[in-house]
Amino acid sequence: MKTFKQILFALVAVAGLSLAVSAQKGDQQKPPKDPPPKIEPKPKDNPPKDQPKPKKPGMSFFVAIPKESEFGEL
Repeated sequence: MKTFKQILFALVAVAGLSLAVSAQKGDQQKPPKDPPPKIEPKPKDNPPKDQPKPKKPGMSFFVAIPKESEFGEL
C-alpha cells in the first residue's frame, strides 16, 4: 500500500508539473532590451615630456639618528 501511494504521488506530481509547463508556453515573450550605449573614453591630458618628474627622496631621508632616550641606551 505504501508503494502504491508513492507511485500515485509521483504520477500526480509529474502530471501537475507538465500542466504548469504547458500553461506557460502561450505567454508572450518580452521584447529584447536595447544594448547599452557605448562610452568612448576621453584621452587624459598628459604632462609635457620636456619637464622631468620630481624625484622622490631617498631612504636616507627617512632614516634618523637615534637620540638617547630618557630610559637610557637601547
